[in-house]
Amino acid sequence: MRNIAFPNLLKTLREYVLMTAGLLIYSFGWIACIKPMEVAAGGGTGLAMIVSHTAAEMWGVDIRIGTVFLTINAFLLLLSGLTVGWNFGFKTLFCIVVASGFMALMEPYFMVHYPPSGDVLGLDDKLLTIILGALLAGAGMAVCFTAGGATGGTDIVAKIFHKYWGVAYGKVIIYTDILIIGSTLLVGYGLSDVVYGYIVTVVVGTSVDLLMAGSQQSNQIFIVTADYDRMAEAILHEADRGVTLIDATGGYSRHEIRIVMVVCYKRDAGHVLRIARDVDPKAFVTIASVSGTYGEGFRKLTQLR
Repeated sequence: MRNIAFPNLLKTLREYVLMTAGLLIYSFGWIACIKPMEVAAGGGTGLAMIVSHTAAEMWGVDIRIGTVFLTINAFLLLLSGLTVGWNFGFKTLFCIVVASGFMALMEPYFMVHYPPSGDVLGLDDKLLTIILGALLAGAGMAVCFTAGGATGGTDIVAKIFHKYWGVAYGKVIIYTDILIIGSTLLVGYGLSDVVYGYIVTVVVGTSVDLLMAGSQQSNQIFIVTADYDRMAEAILHEADRGVTLIDATGGYSRHEIRIVMVVCYKRDAGHVLRIARDVDPKAFVTIASVSGTYGEGFRKLTQLR
């Protein structure tokens, strides 16, 4: 039992270390880069920034972003628990509390050290600064997601809408972000700030997708050739990739054919195509992108969370 428990303990410890590191990067991107530029943004953190900014500008009340972030997510988690069920997990709670803590610690420090322009990193360009902040926030989220964590916010709203109205998660998150950012025009933000906010949202989402897929992005290659046996052998031995032969019928000729299917990482696709060209220059080849591949030769299916 001890031999079994120890690896599990190390795995759990590694996950929480990764989540903590990801949340540190995530918080730095928001507090050190995006916040000083005073732009609107979507998601739970963006909403927290907007509430904090509005409270200070319109009512003279200083509310830390970390405090607002924690309050918003606590409310959403309570609402989710009452409507969808208490199944969001300890990791979600951990991520929300730790992210709130990091923001609460960073904000006073950077407020003291903000230059008049708000450009902490000295890039001297507002667009570059918010893009860098969005990239850091997205990278932090990706690390957190990889370890099984979640940062709450609009994800919780999406879960509720999906259960009761069947709306897809992605649509809810997109529409919520559009609504949050657009509504800032009513509380003193300018049109340019709203545009910057949409840029932040797009960059964060794109960077999360790219980093989550990363090296797992693959190509699925279909090769239609009369010399399928030699094609399969060449790919097996020269590219060291698995091959599947699929029985098919030509729609025009009605001849029985076999399709050589290969799934490989994108970095290996060029090698497979060169092999196909050398074996049969007249082969018909199609390539499709695959965002994730699991099984023999790739990431193990048991690693899915």
